[in-house]
Amino acid sequence: MGQTRFLIVTRPARGGTDGAGAPRTVWRLLGANNRELGRCLTDFPDQESCRQAVTFLCENIERANPLIMRAQPATLWVWRLEVDEVPLALSARAYRRQRECLYNLALFRAAVLNTDTTKVLPHLVRTTLRNRVELAAQ
Repeated sequence: MGQTRFLIVTRPARGGTDGAGAPRTVWRLLGANNRELGRCLTDFPDQESCRQAVTFLCENIERANPLIMRAQPATLWVWRLEVDEVPLALSARAYRRQRECLYNLALFRAAVLNTDTTKVLPHLVRTTLRNRVELAAQ
């Protein structure tokens, strides 16, 4: 079985039908079983700024304030971590029970503490079918 690790992914921009816009880079924390434990709240302009955010999260995880809140529909629960009122991480999914949400928050925090940030997975770039066709035509 593997170890927990951060995954950094750059995705094509969402938006208009012409595909215009800048790509966005995000991080996710994956568990040993490849299940997503948590993710960033914001998009980053490039891989380096995303890596810096991962490092900041790891350095400040112990002083991060957890927020447990209801999601839509109001029967589900999500967690969020903030440092100095700046949101850093969000639960990967919503939970049916508050205790499940709290448990998974604890798992995320423990995973961040035990993850070697020097082993961030290689940067992946996701493309759309349209981008693949344009690249193939070149």
